[in-house]
Amino acid sequence: MKAKSEYNEYIKVQSELKPIKRDRISPLDRPAEERIKDFKEVNLGFTEIEAMLEAERCLDCKNPTCIKGCPVNIDIPGFIVALREGEINKSYDIITKSHAFPCITGRVCPQERQCEEVCILQNKNKPVNIGKLERYVGDHARIEKTHSNSFNHSVGIVGSGPSSMALAADLLKHDIKPVIYEAFDKTGGVLTYGIPSFRLPREVTSGEIDNLIERGLEINKGIIVGKSISIDELLVLHDFVFVGSGAGLPKLMGIKGEEGNNVLTANEFLTRVNLLNAGDKEYLTPMPIGKSVAVIGGGNVAMDAARVAIRLYDRVDLFYRRNEENMSARIEEIAHAKEEGVVFHFGLSPMEIKDDNIIFKKGEIEESFSADIVVVAIGTEPNKLMDFSKEGISTKDGLIVVDDNLKTTKDRVYAGGDVVTGAATVIEAYGAGKRAAKSIIEELKK
Repeated sequence: MKAKSEYNEYIKVQSELKPIKRDRISPLDRPAEERIKDFKEVNLGFTEIEAMLEAERCLDCKNPTCIKGCPVNIDIPGFIVALREGEINKSYDIITKSHAFPCITGRVCPQERQCEEVCILQNKNKPVNIGKLERYVGDHARIEKTHSNSFNHSVGIVGSGPSSMALAADLLKHDIKPVIYEAFDKTGGVLTYGIPSFRLPREVTSGEIDNLIERGLEINKGIIVGKSISIDELLVLHDFVFVGSGAGLPKLMGIKGEEGNNVLTANEFLTRVNLLNAGDKEYLTPMPIGKSVAVIGGGNVAMDAARVAIRLYDRVDLFYRRNEENMSARIEEIAHAKEEGVVFHFGLSPMEIKDDNIIFKKGEIEESFSADIVVVAIGTEPNKLMDFSKEGISTKDGLIVVDDNLKTTKDRVYAGGDVVTGAATVIEAYGAGKRAAKSIIEELKK
């Protein structure tokens, strides 16, 4: 990681090169020794000069493979060309034809395994930094807000996570009123309770939701659909219902000691910090007492848990049963965790959790590692708050069954996001919300 003065000199050198000769430019991160003391955003984002230098590297290919690599098929060369021509609002319009929240996806999407992986410059190991350019456009575009109040139809939406947000944004474009029913007292779903603010600042998510509210979105908080109100009751109030309740139930390992007081799931751990402000002295949310934390898992949730823990405890070890190359977590997040002091261990399968240590198996050998607190982050599934079969909605392996248009087996009910696919990326959930919106809009035109 370059120091700021060194980085500024580096940018000056890059600006003097032809675009094809430049390195892939990445914005600065805050120094690790500084950022582990707080929850402020780690990556500083592009300055205007840096964004322009990176945008100039795009070849504007005749056959843009990057579009095919994007789950929602953003016109990536189109938005980058508009940006480098100084048309940032046009760039924003191009992105939002595909999805409405570039400042969110620009921060949390695994671009290195999607659009950037198939960028033609990847052949030289220098793909265009598409994600950071998308974030720049989302953060800096100045879009005139339009308001719509002539609603003739409405859709009841279960949950306020990414798929629901995308659905609401597209419904509003067609003068259809989205009405969200959210169990928590805060909106955003996994964007709020799951992803730490040093990756996705709360004001970014809340700002996007506020924009939807200004355009006509209605949100009802503290309502558990399936308990407080049924799907049938929602269908009396609305033309259609969309279930976007996510996959908030953590999976467990099924090993001895997992029920111990020193063991938490990543969902509980992250929710206490992200939603209930644990770790902030102004709040009284309790956290486990100890000095060392062991995180078990290799995905983005495990990385989030480990990076949160390193900000609250003295030592954090992360254990993954396979090798580093098989980790599903973002490469950037793995690098950040290492910089911040998380210690990685590979090829270890947990066998038993005790009061102050964990027994692992590596091949035929057992190894013991000390830990005061254990955080389990091995995946999630849809929660059981709603009995889908009782609501007349078919499921398979706990996930809602839908057709190609995201229709469920219950008339006038659609579903999308993690409750259908299992845990996936934010951009894939956005894509599901858009598909459902398209289907509902077409139904209402009949």
